[in-house]
Amino acid sequence: MNEARAEAGSPYRAQVLAHARAPLHQHTLTRCDAAAEGRNALCGDNIRIELTLREGRIADYAFRADACVLTVAAASMLGECVRGFDLRAVQALAVQFDQLLDGSVAVEAGAELGDLAAFAELVAFPARRKCARLPFATLLAALRGNARASTEEA
Repeated sequence: MNEARAEAGSPYRAQVLAHARAPLHQHTLTRCDAAAEGRNALCGDNIRIELTLREGRIADYAFRADACVLTVAAASMLGECVRGFDLRAVQALAVQFDQLLDGSVAVEAGAELGDLAAFAELVAFPARRKCARLPFATLLAALRGNARASTEEA
């Protein structure tokens, strides 16, 4: 979906477009302790997330993506949230994000998600949820020591 059409209607909000146009944390790390590649072959999204860890917690986060607006924006916003998080905290955030996308929690209840709450509009667009989930799956794969991740059915 092109940006002109995205601006005209849902599911995109101003925060999503802002992060997609000028993503934060989109670079490579000079020192990387964990990394994973995320790929959704059906839609063509590819992302690499790199982490620097200190005592099991995320000290630095970076990503590179050749992906849609939703994947890039989610990866950018995720980088703003997870500094200082360990695997358990990222898992809890991912559960909250999934609940937001599925509509089982209200936007107000997902306040801990920060800008990621903008993805609540994807409740009406189930086919696009996998794009927003890909950065989470890739981050979790990196923290678990897995090299690859996808949010598409195998």
